[in-house]
Amino acid sequence: MDGVLNIDKPSGMTSHDVVQAVRRIAGEKRVGHTGTLDPLATGVLVLCLGKATRIAQYLEAGEKEYRAVMKLGETTDTLDADGVVLETRAYTPPPMEKIREATKEFIGEIQQRPPVYSAIKIGGVPSYKLARRGEAEALKPRTVTIPEISVTGFEDPLVSVTVRCSKGVYIRSLCADIGESLGMGAHLTSLVRTRSGRFRIDDAATLGRLAEVAARGQLQELLVPMDTALVEFPIVTVDAEESRKILHGNRISLRQPLENAVKIRTLRIHDDSGRLLALATIDQGWLKPELVFS
Repeated sequence: MDGVLNIDKPSGMTSHDVVQAVRRIAGEKRVGHTGTLDPLATGVLVLCLGKATRIAQYLEAGEKEYRAVMKLGETTDTLDADGVVLETRAYTPPPMEKIREATKEFIGEIQQRPPVYSAIKIGGVPSYKLARRGEAEALKPRTVTIPEISVTGFEDPLVSVTVRCSKGVYIRSLCADIGESLGMGAHLTSLVRTRSGRFRIDDAATLGRLAEVAARGQLQELLVPMDTALVEFPIVTVDAEESRKILHGNRISLRQPLENAVKIRTLRIHDDSGRLLALATIDQGWLKPELVFS
């Protein structure tokens, strides 16, 4: 069974828990996710099944959108409500405009330090395991991009925001950093991923619905074909001889210049029947296959 599933992850489950559930429901061993969500979080979790596991890295790179709520005046060790409270600070509730001004500091390309309670590995060991043993080390900041943060509500001590961001952004860290910028501290209390690449929460299926559809033998109706899942990548159509070369992993000449070719990192190669042959990059006028589908 090959394709991509858009699952609405419930709170309380890890992303791995969801993967295991889908393996049981679909009867497919090859299932992988395209970017984790913490147990507290809900929303879009994109899963790849069967041969589609090969495109997971391309889907994971897509832009993300979130709805988040943070609590002012409290910091925790995990930076969210699942953690132990480290500090409670007295503060005067700020005006909404002050909160909006604080968020502007984090818009654009920024350096963000991931939380120690994360799956990032240090010497082959996930950081969260080291943190649980009291051996946590501060992780190095990473370059991430946050094009947009909107403050949508404030009922002291809770601030609601929406965030549009690149891969690799930790919303827990963002909320904690905004709290520090305000001088009050803060931690994340709820998080919903509303979009991951082309996949939106309005189209996501719950595990319950997945099980119902699978019981009817109609799971295929929820699977997005690989070519459709990769729709954001431009298409180049090749002839029979070029198809043969591509399928053998050989590069071919880019016959016609592509609009915005400098900005294009990945594109889809189709044969003249519309079949997806490969994902490729442009290299000095050549199409160089990165991933070939037999």
